[in-house]
Amino acid sequence: MLKEQMQRLEVLKVQMLAAPDQQISLTDPDARSMATSGRGSGVVGYNVQVAVDTEYHLIVTHEVTNVGTDRSQLAHMAKQTKATPVVEKPDAVADRGYFNSEEILASEEAGITVTLPKPMTSNSKAEGRFGKHDFRYVAQQDVYISPPGERLAYHYTTEENELALRRFSWRAFASKCSLR
Repeated sequence: MLKEQMQRLEVLKVQMLAAPDQQISLTDPDARSMATSGRGSGVVGYNVQVAVDTEYHLIVTHEVTNVGTDRSQLAHMAKQTKATPVVEKPDAVADRGYFNSEEILASEEAGITVTLPKPMTSNSKAEGRFGKHDFRYVAQQDVYISPPGERLAYHYTTEENELALRRFSWRAFASKCSLR
């Protein structure tokens, strides 16, 4: 009995490794592992994409995919929405799960304005520090205001990956911060 089970699992392993996405579902051949918000967790199923008209709250278009995340879905759904006779000039609003620079660019090139937040990639909150979103920029004075109200002045500009990055004097702030 155990040898039969081991042989069966070996056959499944070969099938899994031969699949383009190295996944197989024993209950539904088209279903795939979907990303969930829990770390290391997931569910086998489908990813439903829906575009809704904000004025009448009606579904304009929808699609069911077996792609495990939303990252590659934005431009396709936005273009499908634009192609419907109901929507003349679509504006796409999505959550941070759709954030992908190539998808945003493709949407913009198709004449679709996209609004979505950047993903939160910093671990600063978990480590008990402030994140970038906790600081407020004051353009007229070219300073950042920290959560306790301290001013961080412009310090210097550097270049990374062909982008000019402006740096502000956080060290002076950190030494006198009331929350340090």
